[in-house]
Amino acid sequence: MKVQVWLFSILRDCLPPWGKGTVTLPDDATLADLVSDLGIDTHLGCAAAELTSRASWQVMVSGRFELDMGRLLRDGDDVRIFPPISGGD
Repeated sequence: MKVQVWLFSILRDCLPPWGKGTVTLPDDATLADLVSDLGIDTHLGCAAAELTSRASWQVMVSGRFELDMGRLLRDGDDVRIFPPISGGD
């Protein structure tokens, strides 16, 4: 299957050029599989399954925020991975 991926902030290096592109994965791939396939887990120094919990990155799949890194992806999904939100008082 093919999914469109957009990576932001320091993760852009994991998917040149500019942190966006189409990635081909097996039909039974999960979000964690995608993270491992792109080397995001190694880049951040955390397990792929912990991207949203321990590393606090936000993941959006086809317009909806997703916390479950075990979520199965579907052909044509649009995956966007954002850095933790910071700032304020």
